[in-house]
Amino acid sequence: MANILYAEDDRDCRELFAFALRLSDHKVHEAINGAQAVQIVREESIDLVLLDARMPMVTGYDAARIIAKENPDVPVMFLSARGMRREVSLAFECGPMVVDYLIKPIPPDQLVDRVERMIESCRIRGLASVREENMARELVAEW
Repeated sequence: MANILYAEDDRDCRELFAFALRLSDHKVHEAINGAQAVQIVREESIDLVLLDARMPMVTGYDAARIIAKENPDVPVMFLSARGMRREVSLAFECGPMVVDYLIKPIPPDQLVDRVERMIESCRIRGLASVREENMARELVAEW
């Protein structure tokens, strides 16, 4: 069981993915914007952060930058409807703890599988190795 934070301003999307993660026995904290996400990371021991890129008040990008400074060992995955090269690059530029970028829509079971693999991979291989592998995958996918 992992302690996961999912920040997403779209309520239906957030509730669906949080429900799917809970069905797989994970504890899920929900945030509706980046400011709440940062606060939760400050208060809880989080194993993985899922961030929507574009949220009100504090974007996922800004939240990731703050998390990078305060909790650089917490892996962050972006989950966004935008998969343009610039969006992906912006996400990975937020800090060395950004390990993946997923494009919505994604089926809940695939999200759960990816989250579980990321947590395990980061634990075994380390953030830097997982990040490098996923960055390379994203760059190849763009061409």
